[in-house]
Amino acid sequence: MQRHGWTLLFHDNLIEQLMRLRTAVLRAQENDPEGFESNSNVKFFRALIQLIQDQVPGDPARHEYRQGNTLGPAYRHWRRAKLGRRYPLFFRYDSTAKVIVYAWINDAQTLRLAGSKSDPYAVFEKMLGRGNPPDDWNALVLASRQDWSG
Repeated sequence: MQRHGWTLLFHDNLIEQLMRLRTAVLRAQENDPEGFESNSNVKFFRALIQLIQDQVPGDPARHEYRQGNTLGPAYRHWRRAKLGRRYPLFFRYDSTAKVIVYAWINDAQTLRLAGSKSDPYAVFEKMLGRGNPPDDWNALVLASRQDWSG
């Protein structure tokens, strides 16, 4: 996918989350064809797509996307765009290659499975430590794809 001159890639972690969200959106639409747009999953999904396709590719180097040492000094090259207060979207980019790789967004289900209620940064740092997603840029690009829609 190309947006604002950038190639967008999606790691399987994020693809899985997007597919779950899309299923929830379709279920909401099926259950309430006239009022589904007020469903929280629908609103979240639309805001996330806007963030992925327009806001981040508009300028992935924005100062607000830096997260400092939140993940530890070894992972300072990772960025996060916030969707609300509780939902950071983690990504990396290469300005020379004009590639953005989206890796993971905090969601309630993932945090429950990880045994954490409130710290998506700790969960993502553990994921990186386990190599899923890979921290190495080339491995991350190889483990990602341009189409998330299945």
